[in-house]
Amino acid sequence: MSILRFSDGMTINTDGPLRVIRKSDGYYVVGNGMCLPVGSRAEGQEYIREIEQREIEQLEEKTSSTRRWRNVVVSVWRHR
Repeated sequence: MSILRFSDGMTINTDGPLRVIRKSDGYYVVGNGMCLPVGSRAEGQEYIREIEQREIEQLEEKTSSTRRWRNVVVSVWRHR
């Protein structure tokens, strides 16, 4: 369990999926082991959407690269 403990007694659990939380000193995006202060709940939700979109794009690129590599291997094998 990843918990941040601050000198003022505040604690933040950074385990679990990304989410927006509100503490006495403002809003934070927490999850996946990170904690990021944001200006508002809406800003935090937008930040989460951006991160999730980047992760989807990276997964799609990785999948596309795997397909291209597999097609090359199959093509080479067929021409033997």
